[in-house]
Amino acid sequence: MIEILIAEDDEIIANLIKVNLVKAGYSCTCAYNGRDAAKMMDTVKFDLCLFDIMLPEIDGYDLLEYAKTMDYPVIFITARTRLEDKVRGFKLGADDYITKPFELAELTARVEAVLRR
Repeated sequence: MIEILIAEDDEIIANLIKVNLVKAGYSCTCAYNGRDAAKMMDTVKFDLCLFDIMLPEIDGYDLLEYAKTMDYPVIFITARTRLEDKVRGFKLGADDYITKPFELAELTARVEAVLRR
């Protein structure tokens, strides 16, 4: 089964994403701060990571750099909508960038697109 890590400090949003992706047939694990997400990446092999940028302890940009050392594809899901943030994310290696609020159907389609690569 495809394993997805969701690093999102808002538990309601994290659980909404998780429920939607589980319904689509994925297995999901949630971390509510960057440090816990990094620890999970050390112990579990994930097929995809979904990161908020504004995470406590370790932010999403630093977490992205760590995830890339393990060749994990990463999609940012964030409230940061400025072009500078998007460009920085892509330059650091993000595979996609979704801004909040988002539609669950679009999120699922983007997850499927990244997993096909």
